[in-house]
Amino acid sequence: MRSLINQNQTLFAVVAIIVAMLSITVGASLAKSIFSFIKPESVTFMRLSMAAVMLFFVCRVWEVKITGQNIGSVFVYGLTIAGMNLFFYLAIKTIPIGVALAVELIGPLLVAILFSKHKSDFVWAILAAIGIYLLIPNASSNVVLDSRGLVYAAIAGFFWGSYIIVGKKAGFQHGVKAPALGLIVASMALLPVAVNTFSLSDMSIEIMGLLIAIALLSSLIPLVLEMQALRHLPTKTYGVLTSGEPVLGALAGFFILNEQLVITQSIGISIIVFASIASVLSPSVMTTKNVALKINDNSAVEVKPVAESLK
Repeated sequence: MRSLINQNQTLFAVVAIIVAMLSITVGASLAKSIFSFIKPESVTFMRLSMAAVMLFFVCRVWEVKITGQNIGSVFVYGLTIAGMNLFFYLAIKTIPIGVALAVELIGPLLVAILFSKHKSDFVWAILAAIGIYLLIPNASSNVVLDSRGLVYAAIAGFFWGSYIIVGKKAGFQHGVKAPALGLIVASMALLPVAVNTFSLSDMSIEIMGLLIAIALLSSLIPLVLEMQALRHLPTKTYGVLTSGEPVLGALAGFFILNEQLVITQSIGISIIVFASIASVLSPSVMTTKNVALKINDNSAVEVKPVAESLK
């Protein structure tokens, strides 16, 4: 009986992670669909602000005690969330979502490899570099891909990798309340940018409804699903599943935004996904998916799921 219960819990966890990734990619597609009305900087601020308000009550942030010893980690943690989201949205404004997700995945992959104990694991970095090369248009191809979008995606990946490093400390100090605290700081950090790019004349009831939907799809729903799933799912299994997010992003972009990928881009995404999965399964790498933040004997908050849920 216990074995059957465990199997059902694992199945639920797998389904929950897949639904969470679908929610994130659909949210990104909806966000991109309104960039012609509201600039990415403003969408980023408003989405994170709405998510911060939602999580403020869900996570009971008022119970947190901020001290001089932990305020620094929360501040840096929030800045990485702001950078990760801002540059990801700037990237998908001009390049396909699947491509942006694949390039961004390099950040956590490099962090995982940097913590590797064996030089042989650096082969995955080389493989990922090959994937990136295939995504970059060259003079002999007819592929049009904005170079700035690729740079923005790479910067988002840098912030994602940084988030993994600083997020571990924030998670240890504040547990499940860390995402809400990080979102509050991120919103405050993006406020000056939003003020310079936002106009009330751009708003409408339809746009506001979409922004609320984006905040739910990209933050609250996947965060709840992932945190529940991680109670019953091995971190390596989680890592393998989430490494396929660029594929789901490409599919969401195709069906919602009619984004088309050429064969070389599809191959490049596949190579990067493979490199990420290989790094997860490597026993000598402390991957981003294995940096679990143990809150107590019965629960764990993972660094990377929170990062994905805030995307």
